[in-house]
Amino acid sequence: MNPQLSVCALMAIPGFLGCSATSLQGGGLTTPFGGRPHAIPGTVEAEHFDAGPDGIACHDVDPQNHGAPYRVTSVDIEARPDASGGYGVGWTTAGEWLLYTVEVEQTGSYTVDIPVASPRKGGIFHLEFDGVDRTGPIEVPNTGSWQTLVVISRPGVELEAGRRSMRLVLDSDGETGSVADIDCFHFRAD
Repeated sequence: MNPQLSVCALMAIPGFLGCSATSLQGGGLTTPFGGRPHAIPGTVEAEHFDAGPDGIACHDVDPQNHGAPYRVTSVDIEARPDASGGYGVGWTTAGEWLLYTVEVEQTGSYTVDIPVASPRKGGIFHLEFDGVDRTGPIEVPNTGSWQTLVVISRPGVELEAGRRSMRLVLDSDGETGSVADIDCFHFRAD
């Protein structure tokens, strides 16, 4: 049995909590960026997805990193002086996804603020927690250019306390043939 396929198949099951990528970390499949889960409330930098192989920690449809040499990965990470951490994820395409290990401090409702950029109407993405879509479709507006980040907010994101697997899923491309440039995900309690 191919363990990569079995993990991907399990993660595709909505609400499957018995074997999320986070629970499989003990087996060495992924590790949180920097060795610690991202805290919620707090900021999750888009470029700080989990370390691990393509298909487990991330999926990029193009094997080349078109951006900065920030990490050894096929994910397109770009240097951005306007980004909160100096980098963001760019050249995003429908079908790609990134996995983040997070620690939710308290069960409750959160608003997530997401700085994005797109010179024309962007695409659509969503955030999953333990395989369940918690945000619904998030549409990226025309921000005027790739160099102009605009914050879009999604209130009412219901999260349960504890260590969780958060996945950014890029659903559909916009008028540019891309979803958007994405800086980070800032979670605050409602």
